[in-house]
Amino acid sequence: MSGNWQFSMTPTDASYPASVQYGLLGGFLVQNGANVSGQIAYSIAFDQLQNSLPVVCDSGSAVVTGTINGQSLTLTAVAGTQTFSLTGTLGSNGSITNGQFTTPGASVGGVVCGAATPQGDSGVWNAVSVPPLTGSLSGTFHSTGLNLNNQDFQVTGSLTQGQNIGANSATVTGSLSFIIPATLTSDNPVSDYPCFPAGIVNVNGQISGNTVILQLIGIDGSSDGQIGIAASLVPNSAGLAQVTFDPVQPSGAYILHSTGQGYQVITKSCAPPAGSSLQEFGYVCLALNSTTACQQPITLSPPTLAFSPQLLMCTAQDCPPNGLGASTSQTITLTNNQPPGSSPLTNLTLTFLPSGNQSDFTAIPNFTEADNCSKFLSSSTSGQTCNVTITFAPQEDCSWAPNAQVVSVAGCPLPLTATLTVNSPTTADNDGSFAVPITGAGLSYVQPSVKELDFGAEAVGEAGLPQLLSFTNQSAYPVQVLGPRNTPCQFSTVPILRPSPAINDGAVGGVQVVTSLGYVTGPPPAIRYNCDADQKTELPNFQISSDTCTGTNLAPQASCSLGISFIPQPTYTKFGNGLDYFLELNTLQCSTQSGGATSDCEIDSGRFPVELKANGFSPLRMSPAAGMDFGNVPAGKPSTPLTVTLFNDPADPNTATVNFDGKAVVSGNYSETDDCPFSMAPGASCTMTVTFKPSGVGFNQGTISLIYTLGSNTAGNTQIVYLRGTGQ
Repeated sequence: MSGNWQFSMTPTDASYPASVQYGLLGGFLVQNGANVSGQIAYSIAFDQLQNSLPVVCDSGSAVVTGTINGQSLTLTAVAGTQTFSLTGTLGSNGSITNGQFTTPGASVGGVVCGAATPQGDSGVWNAVSVPPLTGSLSGTFHSTGLNLNNQDFQVTGSLTQGQNIGANSATVTGSLSFIIPATLTSDNPVSDYPCFPAGIVNVNGQISGNTVILQLIGIDGSSDGQIGIAASLVPNSAGLAQVTFDPVQPSGAYILHSTGQGYQVITKSCAPPAGSSLQEFGYVCLALNSTTACQQPITLSPPTLAFSPQLLMCTAQDCPPNGLGASTSQTITLTNNQPPGSSPLTNLTLTFLPSGNQSDFTAIPNFTEADNCSKFLSSSTSGQTCNVTITFAPQEDCSWAPNAQVVSVAGCPLPLTATLTVNSPTTADNDGSFAVPITGAGLSYVQPSVKELDFGAEAVGEAGLPQLLSFTNQSAYPVQVLGPRNTPCQFSTVPILRPSPAINDGAVGGVQVVTSLGYVTGPPPAIRYNCDADQKTELPNFQISSDTCTGTNLAPQASCSLGISFIPQPTYTKFGNGLDYFLELNTLQCSTQSGGATSDCEIDSGRFPVELKANGFSPLRMSPAAGMDFGNVPAGKPSTPLTVTLFNDPADPNTATVNFDGKAVVSGNYSETDDCPFSMAPGASCTMTVTFKPSGVGFNQGTISLIYTLGSNTAGNTQIVYLRGTGQ
């Protein structure tokens, strides 16, 4: 009877928590003639619940000794301060039956543990032999995490069980692969699981009885997560569930599976958000030496749906009779994946979210769904399919209230999302929800050449060098930029409600700088804002010095230009942290409501495509600007360096020697070198050189913070260099 055994013990004490395994759990026994020895993991809980949950009061490894006479077995297990006496019969099918046990009970720290009374307990027990966990694996990780919720990821791999060395467990090593099978022969195989971009993860763990715990180890040696948790920890665990190695009927194949969240992953690609403990986790089903035991009843193909960025579409509702622009469609195929001859799959449900408006600008969703799946959902047999068509008609490029966004305007277009979910009453891993995440991005007709302008500090009334930007109409339709305002935009503590739809009547200017923003849901949707106007001078801090855009009818592919200068006004000195405003672009707004336009228009008129930032007042000047845009750079490769010059302006009213407080503080995927001395006298200058090396794909923001004092001990306003780039 040498090998790995899983025990099951049932005490007669009715008050013992039914949700907790009692007593001996699993481990390894060795037979030497008529003698039996080994170690078995054990777990004993208090007989009373605490906060509706059982609490384990004693656990560890029990030393087991005993004898076998024919098929009769007698064992003694010393589990901490509690001793179990067991008798049973060894069956021919790898099981121990007809088991009886007694225990005199025990206490831990004077508190009764396990048995309801210290006088003892008795009950029945049995055990089954667990085969070695060695062979090939095939199955799934079924995510229930925040970002990958209900996605099903295919897993293959292999495990090898090592020798038991006298403890209650044996080592298990191996690897798992998340590479999409269709790309196995490719020079650049694609990982199906975004948490492991390389597609491969090593595992190292143990098996005790049927309980398996595996550590996930990245190819670089990083600790990337875990599969399973010790049985003794389950009652107290708010995270992982126990993963067990059990046979399934009718095939008899063995699978690693969980009744709860059986794995958790924390990698650079799937790290919890800042300040959150949420991580990637889910159910697991991995079959040993079988390709069908963990086969899910349905598949959704493709597993994800991504639409390429495309111009916004004004539907026939707002641009009759045929709309402006075009939508695109893709198809998801739902397949009954059961083996031939299986019973029909019935009572499936299909949901599509969001089902309503997702746009700030219109009451029209970005994605819509149509399908021919009603009969399939009611009843389907192996191999049957149905199709779901997803249509993408984007209604926005960026949010209408950019100051409420997690990322700045520079990170636009923001991803637009939807989810198709099919729920099945039958599943391989106790989670019957299967989802396809859908993403896309919309592009406004008129696009800026830059999405952020950053200005260094200036003295009040002093004009910095203007920064230039252009707007280009990238659509196939002309777009009318509104003319100038009837009256200048003035200071007010009461926000202005922008008219909706916007028409060319002078209520708003074609381009204007605004400060605080607030979104009004409507109907119709609108925005509240305050003008960039000083309370004393009524002049803006960001002044448009040249303008060929206001009032222009932009033909397809035509451009117009603006020059913007930072000329701080008296109130600027109150903002030590600088200014963060927005340039608003007002074009004719596509709408059939209240005299809105149906041609030469945009559905997202009134958006804020360019962010304007300025540092707080300081004698430090920056040229050519206080921002660097590195554009697109291959992931893992360094960019071409960019430079910014610092100048201690002797003409500034607060001029003094600038004493830097150590090195510049850099955030993001950026590195910086400079020739700046510790102290810069008025009139002195130095150069900072910055390189962008993206760690991954996607938009990346960073900053360089300059902390300093003026003269001997006057703290200066921290000066910022804003950094932007995109990894590809």
